[in-house]
Amino acid sequence: MFLKDLAQISRGTLLGESLNVNDFSIDSRSIKKGQLYVALKGVNFDGHDFVEEALKKGASAVVISKDLEGDFPRIIVKDTKEFINSIAANNRKEFKGKVIGITGTNGKTSSKQILSNLLDENNCHRTEGNKNNQIGVPFSLLSLNNKYNYSVIEMGTSEKGEIDILKDMVKPDIAAITNVSAGHLEGLKDTISIAEEKGCIFNFNSDQGIAFLPRDSEFYDYWFDITNAKEKLSFGIHKKSDFRINEITTNLDDVKTSFMLNFYNQQEKFEINGVARHNAYNAALSIAIAIQCNVSIDHIKENLCQTDLPDRRLSVFKSLNGSLLIDDTYNANPASMKNAIQSIAEVEKKKICILGEMKELGENSLKIHEEMLEFAQRNVDEILCIGDLWTDVKIPHDKLKIFDTHHSLYKYVVSKIDQNCLLLVKGSRSTRMDIIADKLKI
Repeated sequence: MFLKDLAQISRGTLLGESLNVNDFSIDSRSIKKGQLYVALKGVNFDGHDFVEEALKKGASAVVISKDLEGDFPRIIVKDTKEFINSIAANNRKEFKGKVIGITGTNGKTSSKQILSNLLDENNCHRTEGNKNNQIGVPFSLLSLNNKYNYSVIEMGTSEKGEIDILKDMVKPDIAAITNVSAGHLEGLKDTISIAEEKGCIFNFNSDQGIAFLPRDSEFYDYWFDITNAKEKLSFGIHKKSDFRINEITTNLDDVKTSFMLNFYNQQEKFEINGVARHNAYNAALSIAIAIQCNVSIDHIKENLCQTDLPDRRLSVFKSLNGSLLIDDTYNANPASMKNAIQSIAEVEKKKICILGEMKELGENSLKIHEEMLEFAQRNVDEILCIGDLWTDVKIPHDKLKIFDTHHSLYKYVVSKIDQNCLLLVKGSRSTRMDIIADKLKI
């Protein structure tokens, strides 16, 4: 799109040459040659301070809300965030393909990754990384255009009303909830509040919407009743699921998960990379949507096997002293931590969980950590933790050891592991459990 068109849509003023730009950036640190740099202003930063850096690294032009001296193309607007929103809204309005919106407590990014691959990456626009908030979603829509047939947009929330805002930006033709469980409880006080918030995605902007619902969720009936979708389809292990999952198996040797999927009076076996049992659910949802989009079963099977899942989501690595490591340090909440532990529970090795705290769980945080420890003790051989919340648990914990620092924890692990050990490392992002995971990899 030419700068003059972007200026017109955003009601800005263009100074300099009207270049043609097809890519955008809001981060001067990772900017690529030819990108249009948008100088956002936040509470603790001002993107205008990095305009010079962006230009030196190859930005073709910039969008700013206050004029700066220099000989470079620039669009001057009242508010750079509103610039992004206005271009995103225009792109969505002009897009002729189908838009698929995905939300849920866990599995949003993995499901987006899987589905966009089933719909073919070259033919399918998608959220970049995990940019799923009120800045990330419109930013993802900046690159939406009619060379694509589909767009898969991930939507997250940490407070009431956020999904409604994002849904009105995305205007999905197809919408899905992966699941709902405890997470971001400081902004959404309980799982009922989360279910209500996530359910807003099913309030379609047209009367032609298609909703995909997790049949195993306790909130299935609630979502089924509130949606104005023209068609409602379900997935899960529940016997009444339209896309019913069974026979989930994981194989650490070839790092694969396989499962059977029953739908429309047929049964098919599918296989996906990784050892996460819950990815059978993410894959089943993605397969269901792909079938709705008329993708052939053979094509789905081929592309599913070739799908690379996001980093640090139960990623398997060789580790020190001949041990095996599962890095699940991307983030953590109660459901994802339980899923991770379940994924290794039946492995015939000495299972060692290395856990950081789960953050943003509100006033019940200690109780949730106690329940997680009880669950872990039933499924693994040793639990090594770091963080005050683990120290404060009030239940017997004969398998638990608590450490003050990453370094002391790491030293202990190295002294105890051998070729018969399987290590699972997990914790909320702020606990930096990735430091330990990376040191254990070989």
